[in-house]
Amino acid sequence: MISRSQKVQTNRPNHRLSLWAALIMACAFTWLPATHAFANNALTSHPSAYIALHADDPINWHLWGPEAIQLAQEQQKPLFISSGYFACHWCHVMHQENYKDGLVAELLNQHFISVKIDRELLPDLDDYLLNRLRAATGAAGWPLHGILTPEGHLFSGFVYQPRDTLLQTLLLLNQWWREDAEHIRTLSRPATQANEALMSRHTLLESLNGQLPDLLDTFEGGINQTQKFPHSPLLLSLLKKGAEDLDEWLEITLEQMQQEHLRDHVHQGFFRYTVDPNWQEPHFEKMLYDNAQLAELFFIAGQRFQRDDFIVTANETLAYVERELFSPITGLAKSSQSAIDEQGIDGGRYIWSRTQLAETLTAEQFAIANQAWQLDGPAPFETGWLPKPIAAPEWPAIREALAHRPAITDDKQLLSWNGLLIRSYLHGFLASENPTYYHRMISLADRLQQLLQLPQPPRALNNQGQLVEYATLEDFAYTISALDDMAYYLDDDYWLEQAKTLRARAQQLFFINSQWHTSTQALLPGQSRYFDLIDLATPSSTAIMRCAEPQIAYSNDFQPWQYASYLRYRCD
Repeated sequence: MISRSQKVQTNRPNHRLSLWAALIMACAFTWLPATHAFANNALTSHPSAYIALHADDPINWHLWGPEAIQLAQEQQKPLFISSGYFACHWCHVMHQENYKDGLVAELLNQHFISVKIDRELLPDLDDYLLNRLRAATGAAGWPLHGILTPEGHLFSGFVYQPRDTLLQTLLLLNQWWREDAEHIRTLSRPATQANEALMSRHTLLESLNGQLPDLLDTFEGGINQTQKFPHSPLLLSLLKKGAEDLDEWLEITLEQMQQEHLRDHVHQGFFRYTVDPNWQEPHFEKMLYDNAQLAELFFIAGQRFQRDDFIVTANETLAYVERELFSPITGLAKSSQSAIDEQGIDGGRYIWSRTQLAETLTAEQFAIANQAWQLDGPAPFETGWLPKPIAAPEWPAIREALAHRPAITDDKQLLSWNGLLIRSYLHGFLASENPTYYHRMISLADRLQQLLQLPQPPRALNNQGQLVEYATLEDFAYTISALDDMAYYLDDDYWLEQAKTLRARAQQLFFINSQWHTSTQALLPGQSRYFDLIDLATPSSTAIMRCAEPQIAYSNDFQPWQYASYLRYRCD
Protein backbone atom coordinates (compact mmCIF):
# COMPACT_ATOMS: atom_id res chain seq x y z
CA MET A 1 0.00 0.00 0.00
CA ILE A 2 1.42 3.39 -0.96
CA SER A 3 1.47 5.70 2.04
CA ARG A 4 2.14 9.38 2.50
CA SER A 5 5.48 8.74 4.11
CA GLN A 6 6.68 6.06 1.70
CA LYS A 7 9.67 7.14 -0.42
CA VAL A 8 11.70 5.48 -3.12
CA GLN A 9 14.76 4.06 -1.44
CA THR A 10 17.78 4.48 -3.71
CA ASN A 11 21.44 5.38 -3.37
CA ARG A 12 21.15 8.11 -5.96
CA PRO A 13 21.27 11.88 -5.29
CA ASN A 14 18.31 13.68 -3.71
CA HIS A 15 17.07 15.08 -7.02
CA ARG A 16 15.76 11.61 -7.86
CA LEU A 17 11.99 11.37 -7.98
CA SER A 18 10.26 10.17 -4.81
CA LEU A 19 7.18 8.05 -5.11
CA TRP A 20 4.77 10.99 -5.14
CA ALA A 21 7.08 13.91 -5.91
CA ALA A 22 5.23 14.47 -9.16
CA LEU A 23 2.34 16.17 -7.37
CA ILE A 24 2.85 19.87 -8.12
CA MET A 25 0.06 22.44 -7.93
CA ALA A 26 0.89 25.57 -9.92
CA CYS A 27 -1.08 28.76 -10.48
CA ALA A 28 0.75 30.78 -13.15
CA PHE A 29 0.22 29.88 -16.80
CA THR A 30 0.42 31.24 -20.32
CA TRP A 31 -1.48 30.34 -23.45
CA LEU A 32 0.80 28.89 -26.13
CA PRO A 33 -0.09 28.39 -29.81
CA ALA A 34 -0.40 24.87 -31.17
CA THR A 35 2.60 24.24 -33.42
CA HIS A 36 2.32 20.47 -33.93
CA ALA A 37 -0.77 18.41 -34.64
CA PHE A 38 -1.87 15.24 -36.32
CA ALA A 39 -5.21 13.51 -36.62
CA ASN A 40 -5.88 11.01 -33.85
CA ASN A 41 -8.52 8.77 -35.36
CA ALA A 42 -9.47 7.14 -32.06
CA LEU A 43 -10.49 10.52 -30.66
CA THR A 44 -11.76 12.43 -33.69
CA SER A 45 -15.27 10.99 -33.78
CA HIS A 46 -15.64 10.36 -30.05
CA PRO A 47 -19.00 11.53 -28.65
CA SER A 48 -17.27 13.15 -25.65
CA ALA A 49 -16.51 16.78 -26.40
CA TYR A 50 -13.58 16.63 -23.97
CA ILE A 51 -11.97 13.63 -25.66
CA ALA A 52 -12.64 14.97 -29.17
CA LEU A 53 -10.92 18.20 -28.10
CA HIS A 54 -7.63 16.26 -28.03
CA ALA A 55 -7.99 14.65 -31.46
CA ASP A 56 -5.41 16.89 -33.13
CA ASP A 57 -2.83 16.71 -30.33
CA PRO A 58 0.61 15.43 -31.42
CA ILE A 59 0.31 12.81 -28.64
CA ASN A 60 -0.61 9.28 -29.62
CA TRP A 61 -3.59 9.09 -27.27
CA HIS A 62 -5.35 5.79 -26.68
CA LEU A 63 -8.87 5.26 -25.40
CA TRP A 64 -9.24 3.34 -22.14
CA GLY A 65 -9.74 -0.40 -22.48
CA PRO A 66 -7.99 -3.78 -22.41
CA GLU A 67 -6.07 -2.86 -25.58
CA ALA A 68 -4.21 -0.03 -23.81
CA ILE A 69 -3.13 -2.32 -20.95
CA GLN A 70 -2.10 -5.05 -23.39
CA LEU A 71 0.00 -2.57 -25.37
CA ALA A 72 1.72 -1.36 -22.19
CA GLN A 73 2.54 -4.93 -21.23
CA GLU A 74 3.81 -5.83 -24.68
CA GLN A 75 6.10 -2.77 -24.81
CA GLN A 76 6.82 -2.74 -21.05
CA LYS A 77 6.04 0.96 -20.80
CA PRO A 78 4.20 2.74 -17.99
CA LEU A 79 0.61 3.81 -18.57
CA PHE A 80 0.08 7.59 -18.53
CA ILE A 81 -3.62 8.17 -17.79
CA SER A 82 -4.84 11.74 -18.19
CA SER A 83 -8.32 12.39 -16.78
CA GLY A 84 -10.32 15.60 -17.12
CA TYR A 85 -13.63 17.02 -18.22
CA PHE A 86 -14.91 19.64 -20.62
CA ALA A 87 -15.95 22.32 -18.11
CA CYS A 88 -12.60 22.24 -16.27
CA HIS A 89 -10.55 25.43 -16.69
CA TRP A 90 -7.16 23.90 -15.83
CA CYS A 91 -7.85 20.98 -18.17
CA HIS A 92 -8.04 23.48 -21.03
CA VAL A 93 -4.87 25.17 -19.84
CA MET A 94 -3.05 21.83 -19.70
CA HIS A 95 -4.30 21.04 -23.20
CA GLN A 96 -3.04 24.26 -24.77
CA GLU A 97 0.17 24.56 -22.77
CA ASN A 98 1.34 20.95 -22.74
CA TYR A 99 -0.54 18.50 -24.93
CA LYS A 100 0.00 20.52 -28.08
CA ASP A 101 3.72 20.87 -27.37
CA GLY A 102 6.06 18.84 -29.55
CA LEU A 103 8.61 18.01 -26.82
CA VAL A 104 5.95 16.83 -24.40
CA ALA A 105 4.45 14.70 -27.16
CA GLU A 106 7.84 13.22 -28.07
CA LEU A 107 8.51 12.11 -24.49
CA LEU A 108 5.03 10.63 -24.04
CA ASN A 109 4.99 8.88 -27.41
CA GLN A 110 8.43 7.35 -26.91
CA HIS A 111 8.30 6.26 -23.28
CA PHE A 112 4.65 5.89 -22.20
CA ILE A 113 1.33 4.48 -23.35
CA SER A 114 -0.84 7.58 -23.09
CA VAL A 115 -4.55 7.27 -22.34
CA LYS A 116 -7.08 10.10 -22.37
CA ILE A 117 -10.32 9.67 -20.42
CA ASP A 118 -13.38 11.80 -19.71
CA ARG A 119 -13.80 11.50 -15.95
CA GLU A 120 -17.55 11.96 -16.25
CA LEU A 121 -17.85 8.91 -18.51
CA LEU A 122 -15.52 6.71 -16.44
CA PRO A 123 -16.15 7.94 -12.88
CA ASP A 124 -15.10 4.68 -11.25
CA LEU A 125 -11.63 4.76 -12.82
CA ASP A 126 -11.24 8.46 -12.06
CA ASP A 127 -12.38 8.01 -8.44
CA TYR A 128 -9.97 5.14 -7.96
CA LEU A 129 -7.00 7.18 -9.19
CA LEU A 130 -8.17 10.30 -7.38
CA ASN A 131 -8.57 8.56 -4.02
CA ARG A 132 -5.23 6.75 -4.31
CA LEU A 133 -3.51 10.05 -5.04
CA ARG A 134 -5.37 11.90 -2.28
CA ALA A 135 -4.58 9.19 0.27
CA ALA A 136 -0.89 9.35 -0.58
CA THR A 137 -0.48 13.13 -0.77
CA GLY A 138 -3.46 14.71 0.95
CA ALA A 139 -4.62 16.51 -2.21
CA ALA A 140 -5.80 15.80 -5.73
CA GLY A 141 -7.83 17.41 -8.49
CA TRP A 142 -8.13 17.87 -12.24
CA PRO A 143 -6.57 17.52 -14.67
CA LEU A 144 -5.61 14.28 -12.98
CA HIS A 145 -2.62 12.23 -14.15
CA GLY A 146 -1.86 8.73 -12.97
CA ILE A 147 1.31 6.83 -13.85
CA LEU A 148 0.81 3.07 -13.64
CA THR A 149 2.92 -0.01 -14.15
CA PRO A 150 1.98 -2.09 -17.22
CA GLU A 151 0.11 -4.37 -14.81
CA GLY A 152 -2.08 -1.45 -13.73
CA HIS A 153 -0.66 -0.46 -10.33
CA LEU A 154 -0.46 3.28 -9.65
CA PHE A 155 3.01 4.48 -8.63
CA SER A 156 2.97 8.24 -9.25
CA GLY A 157 0.57 11.04 -10.04
CA PHE A 158 0.11 14.78 -10.32
CA VAL A 159 -2.40 17.42 -11.33
CA TYR A 160 -1.71 20.55 -13.40
CA GLN A 161 1.95 21.21 -14.18
CA PRO A 162 3.48 23.99 -16.31
CA ARG A 163 5.23 22.80 -19.47
CA ASP A 164 8.81 22.92 -18.15
CA THR A 165 7.85 21.15 -14.94
CA LEU A 166 5.99 18.48 -16.89
CA LEU A 167 8.99 17.88 -19.15
CA GLN A 168 11.21 17.40 -16.10
CA THR A 169 8.65 15.09 -14.48
CA LEU A 170 8.39 12.91 -17.58
CA LEU A 171 12.18 12.67 -17.91
CA LEU A 172 12.56 11.66 -14.27
CA LEU A 173 9.71 9.16 -14.45
CA ASN A 174 11.20 7.56 -17.53
CA GLN A 175 14.66 7.36 -15.95
CA TRP A 176 13.23 5.98 -12.74
CA TRP A 177 11.24 3.32 -14.63
CA ARG A 178 14.20 2.23 -16.77
CA GLU A 179 16.50 1.87 -13.74
CA ASP A 180 14.11 0.69 -10.99
CA ALA A 181 11.14 -0.99 -12.70
CA GLU A 182 11.07 -4.02 -10.46
CA HIS A 183 11.41 -1.93 -7.32
CA ILE A 184 8.55 0.27 -8.53
CA ARG A 185 6.39 -2.80 -9.13
CA THR A 186 7.05 -3.95 -5.56
CA LEU A 187 6.26 -0.58 -4.01
CA SER A 188 3.13 0.04 -6.05
CA ARG A 189 1.27 -3.16 -5.21
CA PRO A 190 -1.51 -2.19 -2.76
CA ALA A 191 -1.98 -3.95 0.54
CA THR A 192 -4.59 -6.69 0.56
CA GLN A 193 -6.32 -5.57 3.75
CA ALA A 194 -8.61 -2.52 3.55
CA ASN A 195 -8.54 0.08 6.33
CA GLU A 196 -12.20 -0.31 7.30
CA ALA A 197 -14.55 -1.30 10.08
CA LEU A 198 -18.29 -1.90 10.36
CA MET A 199 -20.30 0.93 11.88
CA SER A 200 -24.00 1.25 12.64
CA ARG A 201 -25.91 4.25 11.37
CA HIS A 202 -26.57 5.29 14.97
CA THR A 203 -22.83 5.31 15.69
CA LEU A 204 -22.22 7.24 12.48
CA LEU A 205 -24.78 9.83 13.56
CA GLU A 206 -23.08 10.19 16.95
CA SER A 207 -19.67 10.56 15.28
CA LEU A 208 -21.03 13.15 12.87
CA ASN A 209 -22.67 15.16 15.66
CA GLY A 210 -19.42 15.10 17.59
CA GLN A 211 -17.46 16.30 14.59
CA LEU A 212 -19.80 19.06 13.38
CA PRO A 213 -19.01 21.82 15.92
CA ASP A 214 -15.40 21.99 14.73
CA LEU A 215 -16.39 21.57 11.09
CA LEU A 216 -18.84 24.41 10.51
CA ASP A 217 -18.16 28.02 9.60
CA THR A 218 -20.82 29.71 11.73
CA PHE A 219 -20.02 33.19 10.37
CA GLU A 220 -19.82 32.71 6.58
CA GLY A 221 -21.71 29.42 6.39
CA GLY A 222 -20.49 26.18 4.84
CA ILE A 223 -17.58 24.10 6.04
CA ASN A 224 -14.45 25.71 7.45
CA GLN A 225 -12.14 25.41 4.45
CA THR A 226 -9.99 27.76 2.39
CA GLN A 227 -12.31 27.09 -0.57
CA LYS A 228 -16.09 26.92 -0.30
CA PHE A 229 -17.99 24.05 -1.91
CA PRO A 230 -21.75 23.65 -1.52
CA HIS A 231 -21.38 20.07 -0.15
CA SER A 232 -24.97 19.39 -1.17
CA PRO A 233 -25.10 15.74 0.05
CA LEU A 234 -24.19 16.87 3.57
CA LEU A 235 -26.70 19.75 3.60
CA LEU A 236 -29.50 17.58 2.24
CA SER A 237 -28.75 14.89 4.81
CA LEU A 238 -28.79 17.40 7.67
CA LEU A 239 -32.13 18.80 6.47
CA LYS A 240 -33.47 15.25 6.26
CA LYS A 241 -32.18 14.50 9.78
CA GLY A 242 -34.06 17.52 11.10
CA ALA A 243 -31.30 18.74 13.41
CA GLU A 244 -32.84 21.88 14.88
CA ASP A 245 -29.60 22.84 16.60
CA LEU A 246 -28.11 23.36 13.10
CA ASP A 247 -30.98 25.44 11.71
CA GLU A 248 -29.19 28.76 12.15
CA TRP A 249 -26.06 27.49 10.40
CA LEU A 250 -28.10 25.93 7.59
CA GLU A 251 -29.94 29.21 6.96
CA ILE A 252 -26.71 31.22 7.00
CA THR A 253 -25.15 28.78 4.54
CA LEU A 254 -28.09 28.93 2.15
CA GLU A 255 -28.25 32.72 2.39
CA GLN A 256 -24.56 33.07 1.58
CA MET A 257 -24.75 30.66 -1.33
CA GLN A 258 -27.71 32.46 -2.90
CA GLN A 259 -26.57 36.03 -2.18
CA GLU A 260 -22.85 35.88 -2.87
CA HIS A 261 -20.87 34.74 -5.89
CA LEU A 262 -21.32 30.99 -5.74
CA ARG A 263 -24.48 31.92 -7.63
CA ASP A 264 -24.54 33.44 -11.11
CA HIS A 265 -26.86 36.41 -10.60
CA VAL A 266 -27.18 37.20 -14.30
CA HIS A 267 -27.80 33.83 -16.00
CA GLN A 268 -28.83 32.07 -12.76
CA GLY A 269 -27.58 28.68 -11.66
CA PHE A 270 -24.62 27.98 -9.39
CA PHE A 271 -20.90 27.69 -10.03
CA ARG A 272 -19.03 24.63 -8.74
CA TYR A 273 -17.23 26.35 -5.83
CA THR A 274 -15.44 29.53 -4.78
CA VAL A 275 -11.67 29.62 -4.44
CA ASP A 276 -11.93 31.80 -1.30
CA PRO A 277 -13.67 31.08 2.04
CA ASN A 278 -16.11 34.02 1.73
CA TRP A 279 -18.05 32.89 -1.38
CA GLN A 280 -16.67 35.80 -3.44
CA GLU A 281 -14.44 34.37 -6.19
CA PRO A 282 -16.07 31.52 -8.10
CA HIS A 283 -14.45 28.77 -10.08
CA PHE A 284 -16.55 29.49 -13.14
CA GLU A 285 -17.55 26.06 -14.36
CA LYS A 286 -21.17 25.04 -13.90
CA MET A 287 -22.23 21.44 -13.37
CA LEU A 288 -25.67 19.87 -13.72
CA TYR A 289 -25.13 17.80 -10.56
CA ASP A 290 -24.61 20.94 -8.44
CA ASN A 291 -27.60 22.76 -9.86
CA ALA A 292 -29.90 19.74 -9.59
CA GLN A 293 -29.00 19.12 -5.94
CA LEU A 294 -29.09 22.80 -5.00
CA ALA A 295 -32.52 23.28 -6.58
CA GLU A 296 -33.78 20.35 -4.47
CA LEU A 297 -32.02 21.75 -1.39
CA PHE A 298 -33.55 25.22 -1.73
CA PHE A 299 -37.04 23.82 -2.35
CA ILE A 300 -36.85 21.67 0.79
CA ALA A 301 -35.28 24.45 2.88
CA GLY A 302 -37.83 26.97 1.61
CA GLN A 303 -40.63 24.84 3.00
CA ARG A 304 -38.74 23.91 6.16
CA PHE A 305 -37.85 27.51 7.08
CA GLN A 306 -40.86 29.21 5.44
CA ARG A 307 -38.49 31.22 3.21
CA ASP A 308 -40.00 32.44 -0.07
CA ASP A 309 -36.58 33.68 -1.20
CA PHE A 310 -35.24 30.12 -1.06
CA ILE A 311 -38.14 28.95 -3.25
CA VAL A 312 -37.36 31.75 -5.74
CA THR A 313 -33.72 30.67 -5.89
CA ALA A 314 -34.77 27.06 -6.52
CA ASN A 315 -37.19 28.12 -9.27
CA GLU A 316 -34.57 30.28 -10.96
CA THR A 317 -32.03 27.43 -10.77
CA LEU A 318 -34.41 25.09 -12.60
CA ALA A 319 -35.18 27.87 -15.09
CA TYR A 320 -31.45 28.07 -15.82
CA VAL A 321 -31.30 24.30 -16.39
CA GLU A 322 -34.33 24.46 -18.69
CA ARG A 323 -32.98 27.39 -20.68
CA GLU A 324 -29.30 26.52 -21.01
CA LEU A 325 -28.82 22.79 -20.39
CA PHE A 326 -31.99 20.99 -21.44
CA SER A 327 -31.92 19.18 -24.80
CA PRO A 328 -35.28 18.92 -26.62
CA ILE A 329 -33.66 16.32 -28.90
CA THR A 330 -33.03 13.71 -26.20
CA GLY A 331 -35.27 14.91 -23.38
CA LEU A 332 -32.28 15.06 -21.00
CA ALA A 333 -30.18 17.84 -19.51
CA LYS A 334 -26.59 18.43 -20.61
CA SER A 335 -23.76 17.94 -18.16
CA SER A 336 -21.89 21.23 -17.81
CA GLN A 337 -20.77 24.63 -19.03
CA SER A 338 -17.11 25.49 -19.35
CA ALA A 339 -15.25 27.94 -17.12
CA ILE A 340 -13.72 29.58 -20.21
CA ASP A 341 -15.47 31.52 -22.95
CA GLU A 342 -15.05 31.34 -26.73
CA GLN A 343 -11.83 33.39 -26.47
CA GLY A 344 -10.36 31.02 -23.87
CA ILE A 345 -10.75 33.55 -21.03
CA ASP A 346 -11.49 32.15 -17.58
CA GLY A 347 -14.83 33.61 -16.47
CA GLY A 348 -15.06 35.56 -19.71
CA ARG A 349 -18.82 35.05 -19.96
CA TYR A 350 -19.44 36.41 -16.49
CA ILE A 351 -16.92 39.19 -15.75
CA TRP A 352 -17.42 42.68 -17.20
CA SER A 353 -14.92 45.52 -17.58
CA ARG A 354 -16.05 49.09 -16.92
CA THR A 355 -15.84 49.84 -20.65
CA GLN A 356 -17.95 46.80 -21.55
CA LEU A 357 -20.60 47.77 -19.02
CA ALA A 358 -20.71 51.34 -20.37
CA GLU A 359 -21.14 50.01 -23.91
CA THR A 360 -23.86 47.51 -22.99
CA LEU A 361 -26.05 49.42 -20.50
CA THR A 362 -28.03 52.59 -20.99
CA ALA A 363 -26.61 55.74 -19.42
CA GLU A 364 -29.11 55.51 -16.55
CA GLN A 365 -28.40 51.82 -15.99
CA PHE A 366 -24.67 52.39 -16.07
CA ALA A 367 -24.90 55.19 -13.50
CA ILE A 368 -26.77 52.84 -11.15
CA ALA A 369 -24.28 50.01 -11.71
CA ASN A 370 -21.34 52.42 -11.36
CA GLN A 371 -22.48 53.45 -7.91
CA ALA A 372 -23.55 49.97 -6.72
CA TRP A 373 -20.48 48.10 -7.94
CA GLN A 374 -17.98 50.96 -7.33
CA LEU A 375 -16.72 50.90 -10.90
CA ASP A 376 -14.49 53.92 -10.29
CA GLY A 377 -12.42 51.86 -7.84
CA PRO A 378 -10.12 48.89 -8.43
CA ALA A 379 -11.72 45.86 -10.07
CA PRO A 380 -12.09 42.80 -7.79
CA PHE A 381 -11.15 40.51 -10.70
CA GLU A 382 -8.27 40.89 -13.12
CA THR A 383 -10.63 41.56 -16.04
CA GLY A 384 -13.36 43.46 -14.23
CA TRP A 385 -16.48 43.04 -12.10
CA LEU A 386 -18.82 40.12 -11.45
CA PRO A 387 -22.39 41.50 -11.36
CA LYS A 388 -24.41 41.21 -8.17
CA PRO A 389 -28.08 42.17 -7.61
CA ILE A 390 -28.78 45.85 -7.10
CA ALA A 391 -31.56 47.02 -4.78
CA ALA A 392 -33.18 49.19 -7.45
CA PRO A 393 -36.17 48.80 -9.83
CA GLU A 394 -33.72 48.86 -12.76
CA TRP A 395 -31.99 45.60 -11.74
CA PRO A 396 -34.15 43.23 -13.86
CA ALA A 397 -33.44 45.34 -16.96
CA ILE A 398 -29.71 45.49 -16.15
CA ARG A 399 -29.63 41.73 -15.68
CA GLU A 400 -31.42 41.18 -18.98
CA ALA A 401 -28.97 43.44 -20.81
CA LEU A 402 -26.02 41.42 -19.47
CA ALA A 403 -27.53 37.98 -20.09
CA HIS A 404 -26.73 37.47 -23.77
CA ARG A 405 -23.12 36.30 -23.77
CA PRO A 406 -22.92 32.68 -25.02
CA ALA A 407 -21.69 29.73 -22.96
CA ILE A 408 -19.60 26.77 -24.10
CA THR A 409 -21.66 23.73 -23.17
CA ASP A 410 -20.72 20.06 -23.03
CA ASP A 411 -23.66 18.31 -24.73
CA LYS A 412 -22.95 14.99 -23.00
CA GLN A 413 -26.05 13.96 -21.03
CA LEU A 414 -25.30 11.71 -18.06
CA LEU A 415 -28.05 9.46 -16.80
CA SER A 416 -27.04 9.72 -13.14
CA TRP A 417 -27.07 13.52 -13.06
CA ASN A 418 -30.47 13.55 -14.75
CA GLY A 419 -31.59 11.19 -11.99
CA LEU A 420 -30.65 13.92 -9.50
CA LEU A 421 -32.67 16.37 -11.59
CA ILE A 422 -35.82 14.24 -11.20
CA ARG A 423 -35.66 14.93 -7.48
CA SER A 424 -35.45 18.69 -8.14
CA TYR A 425 -38.63 18.61 -10.21
CA LEU A 426 -40.34 16.42 -7.62
CA HIS A 427 -39.61 18.80 -4.75
CA GLY A 428 -40.40 21.77 -6.98
CA PHE A 429 -43.82 20.26 -7.64
CA LEU A 430 -44.36 19.53 -3.93
CA ALA A 431 -43.46 23.14 -3.07
CA SER A 432 -45.46 24.86 -5.81
CA GLU A 433 -47.77 22.33 -7.53
CA ASN A 434 -46.36 23.68 -10.79
CA PRO A 435 -47.68 21.29 -13.51
CA THR A 436 -44.61 21.94 -15.66
CA TYR A 437 -42.42 20.45 -12.95
CA TYR A 438 -44.72 17.43 -12.71
CA HIS A 439 -44.62 16.71 -16.43
CA ARG A 440 -40.84 17.20 -16.64
CA MET A 441 -40.37 14.85 -13.69
CA ILE A 442 -42.53 12.15 -15.31
CA SER A 443 -40.80 12.58 -18.67
CA LEU A 444 -37.32 12.26 -17.14
CA ALA A 445 -38.30 9.27 -15.03
CA ASP A 446 -39.77 7.45 -18.05
CA ARG A 447 -36.72 8.24 -20.19
CA LEU A 448 -34.16 7.08 -17.65
CA GLN A 449 -35.87 3.86 -16.63
CA GLN A 450 -36.25 2.93 -20.32
CA LEU A 451 -32.56 3.58 -21.00
CA LEU A 452 -31.46 1.61 -17.95
CA GLN A 453 -33.52 -1.39 -19.03
CA LEU A 454 -31.75 -1.65 -22.39
CA PRO A 455 -29.64 -4.82 -22.90
CA GLN A 456 -26.53 -2.61 -22.60
CA PRO A 457 -27.62 0.47 -20.62
CA PRO A 458 -25.50 3.55 -21.41
CA ARG A 459 -23.67 5.94 -19.12
CA ALA A 460 -24.68 8.93 -21.25
CA LEU A 461 -26.14 10.21 -24.52
CA ASN A 462 -24.81 12.91 -26.76
CA ASN A 463 -27.04 15.50 -28.39
CA GLN A 464 -27.60 13.28 -31.41
CA GLY A 465 -28.97 10.57 -29.13
CA GLN A 466 -25.92 8.32 -29.50
CA LEU A 467 -25.40 5.96 -26.54
CA VAL A 468 -22.04 6.53 -24.83
CA GLU A 469 -20.07 4.09 -22.63
CA TYR A 470 -21.73 1.75 -20.11
CA ALA A 471 -23.95 2.60 -17.14
CA THR A 472 -22.35 2.58 -13.70
CA LEU A 473 -23.83 1.82 -10.29
CA GLU A 474 -24.31 5.57 -9.87
CA ASP A 475 -26.65 5.78 -12.89
CA PHE A 476 -28.91 3.12 -11.41
CA ALA A 477 -28.69 4.38 -7.82
CA TYR A 478 -29.65 8.01 -8.49
CA THR A 479 -32.55 6.98 -10.71
CA ILE A 480 -33.76 4.37 -8.21
CA SER A 481 -33.72 6.89 -5.34
CA ALA A 482 -35.71 9.36 -7.45
CA LEU A 483 -38.32 6.73 -8.35
CA ASP A 484 -38.56 5.66 -4.69
CA ASP A 485 -39.24 9.26 -3.67
CA MET A 486 -41.80 9.68 -6.43
CA ALA A 487 -43.62 6.58 -5.18
CA TYR A 488 -43.56 7.88 -1.59
CA TYR A 489 -44.51 11.52 -2.12
CA LEU A 490 -46.98 10.93 -4.95
CA ASP A 491 -48.41 7.78 -3.32
CA ASP A 492 -48.03 5.94 -6.62
CA ASP A 493 -47.08 2.25 -6.57
CA TYR A 494 -46.22 2.32 -10.28
CA TRP A 495 -42.95 4.10 -9.54
CA LEU A 496 -42.22 1.76 -6.67
CA GLU A 497 -42.46 -1.17 -9.07
CA GLN A 498 -40.17 0.59 -11.55
CA ALA A 499 -37.63 1.19 -8.77
CA LYS A 500 -37.79 -2.49 -7.78
CA THR A 501 -37.18 -3.53 -11.39
CA LEU A 502 -34.12 -1.29 -11.68
CA ARG A 503 -32.80 -2.42 -8.30
CA ALA A 504 -32.97 -6.05 -9.44
CA ARG A 505 -31.15 -5.15 -12.67
CA ALA A 506 -28.48 -3.26 -10.75
CA GLN A 507 -27.97 -6.22 -8.45
CA GLN A 508 -27.55 -8.47 -11.47
CA LEU A 509 -24.92 -6.18 -12.99
CA PHE A 510 -22.98 -4.79 -10.02
CA PHE A 511 -23.46 -7.06 -6.99
CA ILE A 512 -20.51 -9.43 -7.36
CA ASN A 513 -19.12 -11.74 -4.66
CA SER A 514 -21.48 -10.18 -2.09
CA GLN A 515 -20.11 -6.68 -2.74
CA TRP A 516 -21.37 -3.72 -4.73
CA HIS A 517 -19.00 -2.79 -7.55
CA THR A 518 -19.04 0.65 -9.12
CA SER A 519 -18.76 -0.53 -12.71
CA THR A 520 -18.83 -3.56 -14.97
CA GLN A 521 -15.75 -2.18 -16.73
CA ALA A 522 -13.21 -2.24 -13.89
CA LEU A 523 -9.86 -3.16 -15.46
CA LEU A 524 -7.28 -2.20 -12.82
CA PRO A 525 -6.31 -4.40 -9.85
CA GLY A 526 -8.23 -3.14 -6.84
CA GLN A 527 -10.28 -0.64 -8.86
CA SER A 528 -13.66 -1.93 -7.66
CA ARG A 529 -14.41 -0.86 -4.10
CA TYR A 530 -14.70 -3.38 -1.31
CA PHE A 531 -15.97 -0.85 1.19
CA ASP A 532 -18.81 1.67 1.09
CA LEU A 533 -18.34 4.74 -1.05
CA ILE A 534 -18.10 8.21 0.46
CA ASP A 535 -20.03 11.29 -0.62
CA LEU A 536 -18.14 13.45 -3.06
CA ALA A 537 -19.87 16.35 -4.84
CA THR A 538 -22.69 13.86 -5.36
CA PRO A 539 -24.16 11.32 -2.92
CA SER A 540 -22.71 7.88 -2.39
CA SER A 541 -24.29 5.32 -4.69
CA THR A 542 -23.81 2.52 -2.14
CA ALA A 543 -25.66 4.61 0.47
CA ILE A 544 -28.69 4.26 -1.79
CA MET A 545 -28.21 0.62 -2.76
CA ARG A 546 -27.55 -0.53 0.83
CA CYS A 547 -30.25 1.59 2.46
CA ALA A 548 -31.87 -1.38 4.25
CA GLU A 549 -28.65 -2.72 5.78
CA PRO A 550 -28.02 -1.83 9.44
CA GLN A 551 -24.27 -1.24 9.15
CA ILE A 552 -21.86 0.44 6.76
CA ALA A 553 -18.23 -0.39 6.06
CA TYR A 554 -16.52 2.76 7.31
CA SER A 555 -12.97 3.57 6.20
CA ASN A 556 -10.74 5.45 8.63
CA ASP A 557 -9.18 7.21 5.64
CA PHE A 558 -12.25 9.49 5.53
CA GLN A 559 -14.29 11.67 7.90
CA PRO A 560 -17.81 11.02 9.26
CA TRP A 561 -19.33 13.95 7.35
CA GLN A 562 -18.27 12.28 4.09
CA TYR A 563 -20.70 9.44 4.92
CA ALA A 564 -23.67 11.72 5.62
CA SER A 565 -25.80 10.22 2.83
CA TYR A 566 -25.99 6.94 4.76
CA LEU A 567 -28.21 8.84 7.20
CA ARG A 568 -30.43 10.14 4.43
CA TYR A 569 -31.29 7.15 2.27
CA ARG A 570 -33.48 4.58 4.01
CA CYS A 571 -35.71 2.02 2.32
CA ASP A 572 -38.57 2.86 4.67
